[in-house]
Amino acid sequence: MQSRVVELLDDLSGAQRQVAELLLRNPEAIAFGTTEGVAAEVGVSGPTVVRFAAALGFAGYADLRDRVREELSDRLRSASARVRQRPDDDLLDRVLDIERRNVERTIAGLDPVAVDLAVNLLADHDRRVWVLPSSQFEGLGRRLVDELSMCSGRPRLLVGSEFRVRTELAAASPGDVLVTLDVQRHEAWLVRTQRTAVAAGLVPVALTDRLPCSLALDDGHALTFSCDTATPFESQVGALVVVNALVAGLVERIRPELVDRIDHLEGLWSDGLFEY
Repeated sequence: MQSRVVELLDDLSGAQRQVAELLLRNPEAIAFGTTEGVAAEVGVSGPTVVRFAAALGFAGYADLRDRVREELSDRLRSASARVRQRPDDDLLDRVLDIERRNVERTIAGLDPVAVDLAVNLLADHDRRVWVLPSSQFEGLGRRLVDELSMCSGRPRLLVGSEFRVRTELAAASPGDVLVTLDVQRHEAWLVRTQRTAVAAGLVPVALTDRLPCSLALDDGHALTFSCDTATPFESQVGALVVVNALVAGLVERIRPELVDRIDHLEGLWSDGLFEY
């Protein structure tokens, strides 16, 4: 569905494109909304919503809504249901198809303005960056911290018990950036910690699989990713795409100062400083 919407974007009217962008970034609004509700959310007319559905090949809005619901149901199947599935297609072809869709859906669903603003926050030397991943995304959180540390600032990875994380966050200052990585089956401790930190003045950048979510987004930004999977566990390929986009944007912002830093690091490696 989402890849089809992306293909049609250039052929849609300006008003229909607004409905398409809503579908890409927040399919729940289509799946559980009415024609009038969707129209009001994006500031278009009800007939525009119906024409958008027709442009996708549906008989009307109800057909479009039902298809989006089906896709959401597939996406939200429990790990228990997925592990019982016995696919009959080739393993590598299936994985390739799923992960290609994850990349396409993630890129299509990202708001360039939100990405740009999030990068601005990461590039601001007056703000410290704190990275709070759920246990499932701890590895990706470590990668993000490693790459941010080579680019600028002194990012801090928040892992461990809730008590330990909250203790470390006590050193944060209002205006610091809190990057959270999680999917909608939020770990309760992470939601509590993130909300408390945002209430204390940290600026949230939430990487999650869909909106709305339980995380606090006050004066911050949410970047969503697709996490369809060939396994019982959510794919992290889409989340990695978002992380790569943020780091790539940061590199563009600070390229002049980064050149010297990277040259210095490569010099250390070539001089054998880190050899065993």
